[in-house]
Amino acid sequence: MTTEEKINLISRNCQEVLTEEDLKKLIESGKTIRHYIGFEISGLVHLGTGLMSMGKIADFLKAGAECRIFLADFHSFLNNKLGGKWEDIRWASENYFKQALIASLKCFGVDEDKVEFVSGKDLYEKNPIHWQNFMEIGKQVTLSRNLRSISIMGKKQGTDVNMATLFYPPLQVADIVTMDINLAHAGMDQRKAHVIARDAIKKIPGEHQNPVAVHQNLIAGLTAPEAGANDEESLKMSKSKPNSAIFVHDSPEEIRNKIKKAYGPPKETENNPLLNWVKTLVFWGEEDGEFTIERPEKFGGNATYTKYTDVVADYASEKLFPLDLKNALAEWIIKKLEPARKHFENPEMTKNLVKMKELLERT
Repeated sequence: MTTEEKINLISRNCQEVLTEEDLKKLIESGKTIRHYIGFEISGLVHLGTGLMSMGKIADFLKAGAECRIFLADFHSFLNNKLGGKWEDIRWASENYFKQALIASLKCFGVDEDKVEFVSGKDLYEKNPIHWQNFMEIGKQVTLSRNLRSISIMGKKQGTDVNMATLFYPPLQVADIVTMDINLAHAGMDQRKAHVIARDAIKKIPGEHQNPVAVHQNLIAGLTAPEAGANDEESLKMSKSKPNSAIFVHDSPEEIRNKIKKAYGPPKETENNPLLNWVKTLVFWGEEDGEFTIERPEKFGGNATYTKYTDVVADYASEKLFPLDLKNALAEWIIKKLEPARKHFENPEMTKNLVKMKELLERT
């Protein structure tokens, strides 16, 4: 595989690579590409995590990277996920969240043994030097910058926070150092942490890899954009708003019902979640692909699109109606998520999903 082919695999369906020049140098260096993405243990796993993030891992694996998923139990505690209860966070991490990610990887034909899962507890117990790394990084970050960076936790700048919250950004950067990562991966909401990493890691003692940062595309929520929300806020699917999200273990009926109710005005192509999903999921962020609309002959008959711009053009001119697009999109997602649903048909997985929902209801 050529350098250009690897760059395309790593960077496609992404908003940003910091930087493409650094990525090219990393590939051409011949060093092993050591990737990671970290997740707080919070709500149910939706398509933004299950398909977007795991689909990118499939891309990284094809490009020859070693991939790891960091189950961020300490970070979840700091951010008070699942009520900040260690026992619930640790149970959910192993018995629900990890399993939902394994199920999602199967949707891309990736076996779990191709990816390394690492918990914060295991990483820190096996690497006592992590706390030295944490303090070294902390000395490179000003208090004002750290306060600005807590947005990576979903907190707004100026929020009155406790002391533990301030540990979060340098702890996340120290994870990159301890795991010796040279390809950090997340959504744009984690950009500030990655920029700190790229600035701070080169200043601390020792020989450490300065990571390339890859920020994947967002997947839109199904509900209408909120008034006053910026583009990023209006796009991002939220697990805290069940009607805006499809979860990887949703039934075909649930998927059809959610998409049927989705925001998607006729002819409107801006901030349209239906088109966002076609672009980011079906066409995987690229212009070329394949997407079939099945409909009766009296409504135009079946149509197969091989270019995303043609989907947009037909939607804008009403050659493609919202209901037809919704029906086709729902069936595509149902088929794509079939391996994940089968994973959760296992009685143990079904029981764990029920328990996870109960935990969320209590917190």
